[in-house]
Amino acid sequence: MDNKDELEKDIESTDFDEELDDLDNETFTYKIDNNNVSNDYNKNYSNNNKSTLYIVIGVVILIGIISLLIFIANRGGSKFHSYSKVEDSMVSGAKSYYKKYISELPTIDGGSVSVSADTLIENSFLKPFSELVGKDVSCSGYVKVYNVNDNYSYFPYLSCSGEYESLTLSKKITSSLVSSGDGLYSYGGKYVYRGEYPNNYIKFNDKMWRIIGVNVDGSVKIIYSDKKIERNSWDDRYNSDKDSYYGINDFRVSRLLEYLNNVYEKNTYVSNSNKGLLVKYDWCIGKISQNDSLISSLNLCSDTYSDLYIGVVQVDEVLLPSLDTKCINVYDTECTNYNYFFNINTGWTLNASADNTYTAFNSNGGSVSFKRTSNEGYIRPVVNLNSNVLYKSGTGTSDDPYIIGY
Repeated sequence: MDNKDELEKDIESTDFDEELDDLDNETFTYKIDNNNVSNDYNKNYSNNNKSTLYIVIGVVILIGIISLLIFIANRGGSKFHSYSKVEDSMVSGAKSYYKKYISELPTIDGGSVSVSADTLIENSFLKPFSELVGKDVSCSGYVKVYNVNDNYSYFPYLSCSGEYESLTLSKKITSSLVSSGDGLYSYGGKYVYRGEYPNNYIKFNDKMWRIIGVNVDGSVKIIYSDKKIERNSWDDRYNSDKDSYYGINDFRVSRLLEYLNNVYEKNTYVSNSNKGLLVKYDWCIGKISQNDSLISSLNLCSDTYSDLYIGVVQVDEVLLPSLDTKCINVYDTECTNYNYFFNINTGWTLNASADNTYTAFNSNGGSVSFKRTSNEGYIRPVVNLNSNVLYKSGTGTSDDPYIIGY
């Protein structure tokens, strides 16, 4: 009993409410500082916004710099392009001018006339150059017009303050002459490509041709280099000297001449739209005697034929490209060495034998030999491009041939 009473007394003496109040005070006296949390969040958010802004500004500046560099890099090209457009405008203006003044056009096949840019401007067929290329550039020029079988071809020439000058194909290729190795050589007042691998490829009429050289008048002689060519006899007429159809080796009455005129009229190798780029030339049809076989002494132009737009090679044009020092005479086999004609099956040439009436020279692989004219042989076309034909692009390699305009 005493123990029980003593326990109850202890319990009664303990103040639980007071202790609980103390505990409450200790537990909930901590307060969350909302102001501080809000300030930290705003600070981080502000920093993120600034970083994003800096990135955007940086990207804008970078784009601006790149755009400026592109503009500077393309400025020259755009300017060049504008000059090309001026040439187009000059041609358009000249066509309009001669449509109004048709009586001024040349009436003879192969004839030509010129009209100055000043005349076109004065007659309102061309805008002033200050409007076309800028007031700070001084330009002059003209358009030359050729009659090609009663069709008219227009060739512009433009020169602007030393910044631009229309560049013809002949000027382009003659600006890089060589004295050794493969390339273009000066030879007797004209220029001839020589060697085994000269860069003389040219794209014309959507086909590949090779440049033989530049004539004295600046026209450019080219030979068709596509493998698809036709065969025909040089001539197959009755020859009274042989009492047989051996053919007659007179070019002026030959089947070869008939064939060349025929392929020209039928646009076989040169389309009608590209005929205006051709010029007639004095084709050297002189005959060769076996006693006059020295290449340097051949006088093939002792007889010429002028009324022809498409021909074939003359004998020396096949042999001169050889760089072999032993290539001296017409019949030397060494002429096939270091000669790009080695890979061209040329076929019939313009030249016949002076020693008989029924043989002519045929060429294959850079060498030439007599062949009876009644036999069939390849006929590989040769044409002469107008000296005013413009150079557009290309380095003359097979992968990057010369490209021309007008």
